[in-house]
Amino acid sequence: MFSNLKNSLSPVLFIALLIATIMSGFFWLNTISSANSTGDRQWDLQHNYQIGKTLTIEEIEDNLSGLTFHPPSGNLYAVRNNPEQIVVFTTAGKLLRKIDLLGFSDTESIDHIADNRFIIGEERLHTISFIQIDETTEAIHYSDVDTIAVAAAEKTNKGLEGLAFSHQHGLFLVYEEPAQIRHFALEASNDNGQFDAIKHVQFDIDDFSGLALLDDGKQQKLLVLSDESNSLHVIDLAGRELSRLRLGSGPFNFWPKLKQPEGIAVDTQGNIYIVGEPNQLLVLSRKTPML
Repeated sequence: MFSNLKNSLSPVLFIALLIATIMSGFFWLNTISSANSTGDRQWDLQHNYQIGKTLTIEEIEDNLSGLTFHPPSGNLYAVRNNPEQIVVFTTAGKLLRKIDLLGFSDTESIDHIADNRFIIGEERLHTISFIQIDETTEAIHYSDVDTIAVAAAEKTNKGLEGLAFSHQHGLFLVYEEPAQIRHFALEASNDNGQFDAIKHVQFDIDDFSGLALLDDGKQQKLLVLSDESNSLHVIDLAGRELSRLRLGSGPFNFWPKLKQPEGIAVDTQGNIYIVGEPNQLLVLSRKTPML
């Protein structure tokens, strides 16, 4: 195609057209990096965050997936599959301990609820398990925990990818393909049906790979992670996108910082942590106070 076009145009005109085509592609990529203009800088990922270096978590070979922050300890809790484990490490990526998940299958997501209580999601089975972890926990048996099914089990590896628990609004679940977010209100909540639109949220991306609650003490938003687009998005609880950031480096952030971003968490200061397969950790440090 380009050779035929080159033969039909003058050298100067051909070069100008080629440069314009390349630049148009770069401008498209740059839109993935830029935050949408919302008039609220609080949720502007580009304005408020500095992307750090990609870290490798030693002693973890592969399959690092969901992530959550544990305020009582100040540590990160991540989940793996094959083998099914919870791994605990510092916010600087130093591994502290491993907890075996016996009888669990395809554990993909984790979130902290309160104190030493957590929830874990199994991707293919579409189940949520409620667990407790203290300083002495070395293993958790599936038969000892309470589990609920949120959808019918599937064979595909494109199911439940992330979850986020809100004491105010209930449970949010993110699914990979087709990319969607589902909401389950708390039993006594008046939120039933309030977030129906969030199930139909549409970005110019094809998949979701992680989810976290973003809370500044006044409002709650959701952080949505995309693997294929290598991007991070802030949305409100009606599904409207407020900001986005491409997780890359180099000109126009073209080169991915993570091989496969899978899990996301936020600490009490608003810093964002992202893990990816096989054993990577990326920290987005907040430059302005969250509260």
